[in-house]
Amino acid sequence: MMSHIVEHLVSGLQNDLCMKKEESAARRKSEAQLYRLLAEMVETERKYVQDLEEACDYYLPLAGIVSHRQIQSLDRRQIKNKKRNLSQCSSVTTSCSSQESFTGLSLERGENISPAEVRCMVGNIEDIRDYHKKVMLPRMEKAAENAQLMRILFETEQSRLSRKYGRYCINSTRSSIIIDQNIKFFSLYQFNNGHKLRVDAMLIKPIQRLTRYHMFLSSLSKTCQDLGLLDDSTEFSLALSSILSAARHTNTMMWIGKMENCPLDLSGQGQLLKQGGVGNIFLGGSIRVRRKWSSQRSSSCQLLLFQKTLMLCKTNENLSEPNNPHLLYENHISLNQVRVRDVVADDENTFEVHKLEHLKAESTDDTKGGIVMRLKCESEDVKNEWVKAINSEVKHLRSTAKSITNQFWII
Repeated sequence: MMSHIVEHLVSGLQNDLCMKKEESAARRKSEAQLYRLLAEMVETERKYVQDLEEACDYYLPLAGIVSHRQIQSLDRRQIKNKKRNLSQCSSVTTSCSSQESFTGLSLERGENISPAEVRCMVGNIEDIRDYHKKVMLPRMEKAAENAQLMRILFETEQSRLSRKYGRYCINSTRSSIIIDQNIKFFSLYQFNNGHKLRVDAMLIKPIQRLTRYHMFLSSLSKTCQDLGLLDDSTEFSLALSSILSAARHTNTMMWIGKMENCPLDLSGQGQLLKQGGVGNIFLGGSIRVRRKWSSQRSSSCQLLLFQKTLMLCKTNENLSEPNNPHLLYENHISLNQVRVRDVVADDENTFEVHKLEHLKAESTDDTKGGIVMRLKCESEDVKNEWVKAINSEVKHLRSTAKSITNQFWII
């Protein structure tokens, strides 16, 4: 009897010992994964900065810009020779294996690509490079062993990440068009200069970067939770929330950048401050009668408020992406010309956007006058939010202009 009890106790102790060994091994594995993730996150940031520097070194000269690293490594004679080589690359080239001649960047157009087109193609990649080299990388290296510092880094930099990457993403469609039109030249340029990656593979890296942050922070939060480091897990989770917010903004900018028939450079309109669905009430041919209109046909639209411009777009169904309808440019007005009328014909859900120079000349019985847009919102609260946002930005713009004018007169 006693021997059976002893055997049972020994067996139980052995099982407990095995479980503890397994738990210890699992914990060591999780700890190793945590350190690996942190080290890989910092290392990929270093590699990303190098990739951005290469993209700037390779393609900024085609835009007539010499990068800072090239200035440090080349004397004036070398810079002149490099520019001469680039010019020769864009001229007619013969003796290809297929006996095909390359006349500039676009065979179809029969002309060389302009520096302005290259500048448009690369967008604000130089700004992103400087930002990561001088801000993100140094701070990430310091935050690698402290989850709180990592959270502070992404929370404090969320707005700048959204702004810089939003500007890059809204330009992505135009950049892709330029590359597609001139892919033969860029392929030859890549081959002659020994570049490992194609231009499109290099320029897509900024678009992918926020997704990489998302993957790292999500894995770090989960690993800390598995290790019982709940405070650190929460810190990484909060950092992840900041990245997700920036990513949502850049996705919106990417969608807006696909707008059709837009006459403006969308990347030059400043930060996107507000966007949402409205009804655009058709203005042509309507007759005002007792402050009402006899005909008010409306269409579903998206209203976009940038720092410089208020823009209206029609929407069409997008079967492949139901949440992102096709955008077709409809109208725009510069914010320095805007005046808002927040109540129209006793309709609390409708407001009008007027062009400032037409306000005094507007007739009481005219059909359209200085009205640029007549917009119907789903509720009065939504309308008030739009009116407040537009008026606030108009006021800020005029205040800035007045301050600059005063400084000019003082000087």
